[in-house]
Amino acid sequence: MINVDELRNQTSEYDVITFDVFDTLIIRDIPKPSELFRYEYGLFGKALRIFAESLARKSSKNDEVTLVDIYKFLPYNLNREIEFEKRICRANPKMLEFYNSIKGSKKIYAISDMYLPEEIIKDILNESGYDIENVFVSSSYGKRKTTGELYRVLLEKENINSKDVCHVGDNTLSDVDGAKIAGIDSAKIEKHQNELSYRKINRKNYELNSFINHGLNEIEDPTERIGYEVVGPIILGFCQWVHDRYNHYGFDKMFFLARDMRFTYEMYKNIYPRDKVDYLCVSRKSFQFAKDNPDEFVQYLKEMDCYGNVSIVDTGWIGHAQVEIEKYAKMIEADTDIGGLYLGAQVPYRNIKRSMKSEVCYYNTFFGQLKCELYPPFMETLIGSNEKQVVSYSDGEPKFDREIDLDQTSKIKTGAQRFIDEWISVKSDKLIDKKEAVLAFERMFKYPQSNHIDLLGDFEYENIKSTKLVTISEGVNYISNLKLWFSDLSDSGWKGAFFSKNEWYFRCLFKPYMILNSIRIVLTNR
Repeated sequence: MINVDELRNQTSEYDVITFDVFDTLIIRDIPKPSELFRYEYGLFGKALRIFAESLARKSSKNDEVTLVDIYKFLPYNLNREIEFEKRICRANPKMLEFYNSIKGSKKIYAISDMYLPEEIIKDILNESGYDIENVFVSSSYGKRKTTGELYRVLLEKENINSKDVCHVGDNTLSDVDGAKIAGIDSAKIEKHQNELSYRKINRKNYELNSFINHGLNEIEDPTERIGYEVVGPIILGFCQWVHDRYNHYGFDKMFFLARDMRFTYEMYKNIYPRDKVDYLCVSRKSFQFAKDNPDEFVQYLKEMDCYGNVSIVDTGWIGHAQVEIEKYAKMIEADTDIGGLYLGAQVPYRNIKRSMKSEVCYYNTFFGQLKCELYPPFMETLIGSNEKQVVSYSDGEPKFDREIDLDQTSKIKTGAQRFIDEWISVKSDKLIDKKEAVLAFERMFKYPQSNHIDLLGDFEYENIKSTKLVTISEGVNYISNLKLWFSDLSDSGWKGAFFSKNEWYFRCLFKPYMILNSIRIVLTNR
């Protein structure tokens, strides 16, 4: 992690600060620079691009080449690479913070070994929040930082004493050794490392996963990191999808259901403040109350305007709440047809399909529903809120089972909100791929890291009874008590973690268990 205060102390005695550009002021949402060519041109195109650059350098009389020089040997349009560079570049948050803290008191320059034209580098810097006027690029002068010559060009052209300068960069060869050759002191920052726990970067997901990896480099708390990598993309992808469906169906209003949708509701309001949304307090207990006291529940729905052309938003799975709410809403307006927008669904999801305005976001195919059969307890624990539960209604107001919320996932939500805020700030309305959004969650469910099991295993979730995500009976030999093993397996809401905590001969049963469970679901829902 970059320590801004430490960097400020290192450079405090210098009047002039020079910055490396790429991987210092600017980060790219790709795993490494050479992959830019692979993601833009494919593997064969990447090889061509690298070969063209080597030919350009061999034929050049200068230390550096330009993009025009390189593209003389390529069948592509160089503007394509420039556009790609601009799209994946953004400010390094810590360096932007440091830059803003010194820009009024120091003379600042950007200096880069780069084949891109100087005006393009300036555009990238300006669009990322750096208003640096003085930019020195190797392609403009035919000199490089690595040899120290580009630093000397800057010193001579700007009439600066090398002793007054400190260079900030990430590369030992060009930013430390090259500066030293020119008599300039340097402050080296750390490179971004691979911090992903459950994601792998490939050509399809490089932008999302690289973005996440860059963000993880700035987060120390391990629970917050889970929120950033695993939960944040799920919530943002779901919100983007719900917003699209809201516009498609033209709902008068949408209602996010307690308690699983509390955090999602708060995020949605921040992202789409113009959409008409509200939070509806319902639960299994409140539906039981409504059965005996229909007038009280109807009054609550009427107060909330939950009738007519409206939709509920929920985790889903089977869709029971949609049926119950619509039944009572029809007592207010007979032609009410409540839609349902759901995060996922299990195989017996006939209730969800009651309305033509009901759709499922992530698990909306038969095989997807088979996959998520075991997910709900773990998913609901990660994204939900352990807030007080509504149990009844009086005079149009909900009544709860306790006075305070018991939030066990606040750090997860801090990380998730951080991801959402940063993505929107940098990527604006760029959509999250739905398959990629849930991929880290699925891997964490099946193959969790041991430190994450220790962090989250004792979290409680409510199903038929209140139990832990990972229920392990201490000091028991499961071999001699298989009945207890099956009982603990049933109680555990995080199946992969339960198997991981068992002996190796039980861990081997995880995949067969998943397959047999899918067969059971198919046979019982034929």
